[in-house]
Amino acid sequence: MPSTVIAGVDVVSIPGLTIKEFHGGVSTKDSTLSAVHETITVEPGSGSSSTNNPWRCPEFTEYILMIRGEAHVEYGDGEKATIVVAAGSGIYLPKDCRVRVNYPGAAEHIAICLPAFSPDTEHPEPPEGATPTTLAHRIQNYLDLSPTLFTSVDVVKAPTLTITEYFGNVASQDPTFSACISKVDEPCSEAWQRPTFAEWVLVLSGVLHLEHEGENGTETTVVPAGSGVFLAADERVKWVWPEACTYVPICVPAFTPDGCRREPEEGSAKDADPETMAELHKLHEEAHS
Repeated sequence: MPSTVIAGVDVVSIPGLTIKEFHGGVSTKDSTLSAVHETITVEPGSGSSSTNNPWRCPEFTEYILMIRGEAHVEYGDGEKATIVVAAGSGIYLPKDCRVRVNYPGAAEHIAICLPAFSPDTEHPEPPEGATPTTLAHRIQNYLDLSPTLFTSVDVVKAPTLTITEYFGNVASQDPTFSACISKVDEPCSEAWQRPTFAEWVLVLSGVLHLEHEGENGTETTVVPAGSGVFLAADERVKWVWPEACTYVPICVPAFTPDGCRREPEEGSAKDADPETMAELHKLHEEAHS
């Protein structure tokens, strides 16, 4: 059955900046993966820490999904470069890559770290005049690590459900990890499925009901807004949305239509229009052709 539903924890809450951890070392005590929802409400010139962040060289890989606003990602040692990450884009930051991420204005994004974020493995530098001396920086100089920008893709466009992939087999051609922003417009449900991948879920708004097999037949786990839940691989579940909902599914290894092992069901969100699943399969086939 699904894991215990865990309420997100505000690990940072200061004027202009809120970081809510749904999965990770604080909220779920799990070092495998961390996932946070970060909201920046400050404007340029405010002097907020979110617009003047230090350089850092983490021991974890990080994926950023920009929902609103933009991020400016500086990287390198010596001759530096900047990547602008606009809403609807994602950026991959490899471990041991020296980066600085700032936000010139109000913004909203999801940040996912593998393994989970820890203050001890982030390695921020002093704000001014520091010369990189850590082993991680020396590795970067040797391997020439750099971030990679990706454009998100609407992989599911059903009448009541849109799933936008920022990382995965389609958007970034990565079979090991996928992360999406999913939006449900009105009450609906999905077919029963038993995925071959593990799944971490963040519910940003609305509510998600997960039906699953229990000792007394079908049981329901309710995941309200601001909460997260973990689904182990090979868990048979049915997703039900009693109202409009926005959620983030993270899959390891990455989602595939075949790996989902759906049990097609007349009237389900992805079966209402026959073209929905056909297009999803086509996108995956083209991505690896």
